[in-house]
Amino acid sequence: MLSGEDAVLTWMRGTALRPLLTALSGAERADFERVCAERLRRAYPRRADGHTLLPFRRIFIVARAQGN
Repeated sequence: MLSGEDAVLTWMRGTALRPLLTALSGAERADFERVCAERLRRAYPRRADGHTLLPFRRIFIVARAQGN
């Protein structure tokens, strides 16, 4: 559950979008973020309580050495 304006875009700026945003110039970056924000708002609408649900899978792996 995320909160704030364009919450999914904000979350993605620190993860998957980082390398893309770094590679773009100022104007290109602004255009890209604008288009991304519009599409993400449609895909993940903000609920009446102001929160946005972002379902994503996480895989947790625990490894142990055998023997010892």
